[in-house]
Amino acid sequence: MRKGGEWYASMGVNKSTGTRIFSVSGMVERPGNYEIELGMSFRDLIEGLAGGVRGGRPLQFFIPGGASAPWLLPEHLDEPLDMDRASELRTMLGSGAIMVFDDTVDPLLVSWRLARFFAHESCGKCTPCREGSSWIEKVLYRMTNGLGRPDDLDLLLDFGSNIVPGLNAPFAQTTICALGPSTMSHVVSLDRCFGAEIRARLQKDFDKRRTLEVTPA
Repeated sequence: MRKGGEWYASMGVNKSTGTRIFSVSGMVERPGNYEIELGMSFRDLIEGLAGGVRGGRPLQFFIPGGASAPWLLPEHLDEPLDMDRASELRTMLGSGAIMVFDDTVDPLLVSWRLARFFAHESCGKCTPCREGSSWIEKVLYRMTNGLGRPDDLDLLLDFGSNIVPGLNAPFAQTTICALGPSTMSHVVSLDRCFGAEIRARLQKDFDKRRTLEVTPA
């Protein structure tokens, strides 16, 4: 206030000017709220200010802007905290809540937990969100618990295209609020970041169930 808007806008990059508070949580040494100048890299925030991944473990992925934001991978650590660049990467800075996950975390479990959150938060007014969020949660539950089918991830993507046409961030607004399109963010991320691994896991779980021996009573 004392120095004025022009001084404030001199910080940052491109259209992302000034400073912003980011909340870094998850598997980092120093979780907390950090006010930074926009344009700083994710690496400087996560590895520098937040102390890096806890215990020195490898970073597996991170969510850059709250539960609604598509996930990013270690290869994106040197990208700037810039709203336009985030959009180019098909994600967003969103709420500024950055969640960090190391290599011990199951991405499928994270996706299911996010699905539970969105299903719980749905007010039920809009059909795509009301029906979609609960159905997505149910399918992810069976996938997480070894009961998935080989085509479950593709089934979710096909179903989700009815909620979010195109399945690309920034997601099309198909419900009164943004909760509806957000229900697919983590599913799209699961496919984009870990699709081959998840499909192989689903096939393995399916084959294991199909070859189980039946013990007579």
